[in-house]
Amino acid sequence: MKTIFHNATFHTMESEDDVRTSLTVEDGVIAGFDETPTACPSAQTVDLGGLHVFPALIDAHLHLLDTIALSSMGEAVCEIVHGRVEPHDLAGAERKIRALATDAKPGSLLICSNFIAAAMDEGRLPTRFELDAWARGAQVWVINIDGHSGSCSSSLLEALGLEDIAPDGVFSGPAHDANLGAFTDHLASSITPKALARGIAHVCNECAAFGIGTVCALEGTDDSERDRMAELTALIAQRLPLDVRLFPQYMDEKKLEAVRGRMGAARVGGCMKWELDGSVGSRTAAFASPYLDGTQGALYFDDAELRRTVEGFAARGFMVSAHAIGEAAIDQLVDIYDDVPGRHRIDHCEFPSDHAIERICATKPFVTVQPGYAWIDQRFLHGYERYLSADQIARQVPLARLAAAGVPLCGSSDSPVQSVDPFLQMRGMREFSVPEQSLSAYQALETYTVNGGAMLGERKGLLREGWEASFFTCEQNLLTCAPSDLEGLRAAGTWLHGKRYRPLPEGLGAFARLLATRARKV
Repeated sequence: MKTIFHNATFHTMESEDDVRTSLTVEDGVIAGFDETPTACPSAQTVDLGGLHVFPALIDAHLHLLDTIALSSMGEAVCEIVHGRVEPHDLAGAERKIRALATDAKPGSLLICSNFIAAAMDEGRLPTRFELDAWARGAQVWVINIDGHSGSCSSSLLEALGLEDIAPDGVFSGPAHDANLGAFTDHLASSITPKALARGIAHVCNECAAFGIGTVCALEGTDDSERDRMAELTALIAQRLPLDVRLFPQYMDEKKLEAVRGRMGAARVGGCMKWELDGSVGSRTAAFASPYLDGTQGALYFDDAELRRTVEGFAARGFMVSAHAIGEAAIDQLVDIYDDVPGRHRIDHCEFPSDHAIERICATKPFVTVQPGYAWIDQRFLHGYERYLSADQIARQVPLARLAAAGVPLCGSSDSPVQSVDPFLQMRGMREFSVPEQSLSAYQALETYTVNGGAMLGERKGLLREGWEASFFTCEQNLLTCAPSDLEGLRAAGTWLHGKRYRPLPEGLGAFARLLATRARKV
């Protein structure tokens, strides 16, 4: 049965000005354009009420399991209030965590997310001893917004067996990233089916509310004997109403094989084991020069070791994805990509050198970006100002230059580091921290549509005959609205494979029905 969607402006994304008056869908695929309901009386019709229609969005880099868990079990410590981070000191954080501990069930794990150490007057995370006093001995995990540092209470340290790794309870850089599997394993033992069901429904509904139809889920850690949570995530992802594309974060071949059969394409990498350096917030991103406080980030991999690993996967046809933020890490990755077959990804790519920019423009790897983080940092957090020189800040990824060279920039949230909100990222692209490198509205939307589809090698991201009929409606014309109009924006409706998305209920019954649906490749 054909369905004709009409009474809307359909932005195909073939070009900035290519619009159509109606869209015909059959069996989840776009069958044609500009067909009137009267010309095909046998077709179903959907009146879209004069809205704007765009291809469903693609988030190229998020962590699905962590996003699900934090949405159901975590509580944010910090938020932006009237242009300022609150709480802004450890005394305020203490009040927040004490209140959470008072309301928590005895013996439960308290996950305190969105802590912003760079915005604290003290400029640091709380120690284990402070958390012990604030939470009366409860297991507390504080997650810093940079995603590469955190702290935990003594009872949690003991449960994880990591007392010798972080005597003060504070984890940063390699100490954090190399032991994250222990945290996720413990989280797996703490999450209940009810919490899992609630988190899955929340994440799927939130993505659809933003017009997101596909997410690239970077999952898994190499530092546990068996990564059961990543295996569970892959199984669940096959049945979600969203399209999930899995990037296993493994170098361990045994762990990779446990999920490879569920995947539709050969992909590997992302963060965790595939992190070549840390982050600016933890002062572990690998720059050629020190941070303002004199600390120096270092590469996590020996060149020869990393080259052997990338070459091995590339030779077998895998797309490789790796986290690189500082110039030294980006140089390391770019030089390896120059010598291997295939087209791969650089994730974050925040502070590339002139050498890296030249090679990226020439070889055109896929580059995933999150300029919404820099947008927030410049206005509210001021972390870059605290840790980086003015010259380093000015050397942020040159979005406009890369786009002009034909480098496919792929928009993403890095959730749960940030909200999945794609419009925040697009605003960050259009009001970039380095103003002359800002993108146009059309280029910003391309990062979440056309470029994401090209990166996946799938018929997504365009409204084109024969392509996937996934799209969303919006009151705003995203190609002409002001950047400020993106704040608080939501989709009026989202259609995935020709069917309107209906919000998932949060109960166990809905979760059981979801698990019983037919599995799809991820």
